[in-house]
Amino acid sequence: MASKKAVLKELADYFADKGKILSIAEYKAAEDRPIRYMLAKRPFGSWNRMTSMVKTNFPEQWAKTQAPAPAPTPAPKAAPKKVAPKVASAKKGK
Repeated sequence: MASKKAVLKELADYFADKGKILSIAEYKAAEDRPIRYMLAKRPFGSWNRMTSMVKTNFPEQWAKTQAPAPAPTPAPKAAPKKVAPKVASAKKGK
């Protein structure tokens, strides 16, 4: 993978499969990463530069990484508490 374009393509495909651009820490921790972090960063100088080049050179893969996250489902609303009706007292005036 000596070519900058080949490294970029490999990373773009990987990120598209993941559905997002991973942070440096996430990428380093990933067990299924295609290439080591240093080899991924070295041709570009920085991780941010690499991500901007993915955006410029591989717009289809970039679009897959920028898909909106699914909206979190709202927590179910608590049912209103039922209040027992007040019972009139059995005692009447003395």
